[in-house]
Amino acid sequence: MINSLRWRLAWTFTLLSTFAVLIQAVALFVSTEEQEEDMINEVVNATLENQVRQPGTPLDLDDLPTAPQRMKFFRLPRGLRPAELPEQYATLPAGIHEWYKGEIEYHVGIRDSGNERLFLMYDASEHETRLEQLEWQLIIGIAVLSLASLWLGYWLAGRVLHQLENITQRLKRNDESALNEPGLDREVALLADALDRYRQRNRELLEREREFTANVSHELRTPLTRIRTSAELLAEDPALQERSKERADRIVASVDAMESRLRGLLFLARELALDERKPLNLKRHVEAAVAPVRHACEERGVQIDVAVGEHVTVQADASLLQLLLDNLIGNAARYTERGCIVIGFADGALSVTDTGSGIPPEHVAHVFKRHYRASDTPGGTGLGLSIVKRVCDAHGWTCSIASHSTEGDPQHGTRVTVRFNS
Repeated sequence: MINSLRWRLAWTFTLLSTFAVLIQAVALFVSTEEQEEDMINEVVNATLENQVRQPGTPLDLDDLPTAPQRMKFFRLPRGLRPAELPEQYATLPAGIHEWYKGEIEYHVGIRDSGNERLFLMYDASEHETRLEQLEWQLIIGIAVLSLASLWLGYWLAGRVLHQLENITQRLKRNDESALNEPGLDREVALLADALDRYRQRNRELLEREREFTANVSHELRTPLTRIRTSAELLAEDPALQERSKERADRIVASVDAMESRLRGLLFLARELALDERKPLNLKRHVEAAVAPVRHACEERGVQIDVAVGEHVTVQADASLLQLLLDNLIGNAARYTERGCIVIGFADGALSVTDTGSGIPPEHVAHVFKRHYRASDTPGGTGLGLSIVKRVCDAHGWTCSIASHSTEGDPQHGTRVTVRFNS
């Protein structure tokens, strides 16, 4: 809800409405309070003025329009004050003063008439009660109005954002029809038009990529087929020496490997669905990936140990599994100058562990990104681990990496683990 634009608009509308009403409520309360004060003072002043103009006339509180029980009148010689009032009221200047007795507020009017001083005490507690009731009514009214504003703001925001939500749902459904339709608001229409143009550019780009991959597939497979056919015919020549036949057989095997890798790369480029998953002997594919790099590793004194059981099988696409293993083992062979490379399988996970240079910690989180390289060792393109990640994603497998690059660390090297989720 915090990140919802609809709720943000609703809260904004509510806050603005509440603020405006709050200002009006405060103004109403202050105005009412001032009017109450003015009314009390007017009653007190008018009563005292009548007594000053008619000094000999006794004051009958029952004749006043205001309830008599709220007023007390005193006529005393100058220098004296009613017993209820503090001493300073005997010498205060004429006028109206406020005095509090406990929680009761009195408006005390004082007038001088000859040798007498007139006191009129007005109990304002009833007015204070009315103001307190008004205060609570305003608070409850503001709370109710705020809730109503929140509901109304949420409803209005939904109406405003309806067109955007409709566009979003159509994008989620991959609706190919135009998003910019008649009747849209101007701003929403501009956004829809921009999205339509963007989707059209993407469609054109994807179409060009499909054409390119199709052309690559056709143009490469044709010469590969010719090479394979020529190598097979050469290997069948009875006059050919045994060593030359072995080389011709290696050419045929290499062409088969290239076609398998080409199919895997085209799969990744097109993001096609897997349609050839079947049980595969994992050790056989590991050995096939180890064979091209074993000789170079042995020349550097790097030992390759395959610790995969003979009967371990994996449900996978054969060409993609081989592509994954080629990249994992090829990376390990490229970056390991001494020590060993161990390919193991346990608890449903394949691990390729090397004693190479390792990957600095700041690079580990980025090694699965395309074209990202954590080393300047020649021969790398930054695609190996990104291809491994794509193959894992295509099969629903998980891939993780742990590496230590500190010299002297007993765990120095890199370990990549692929878990074949069932």
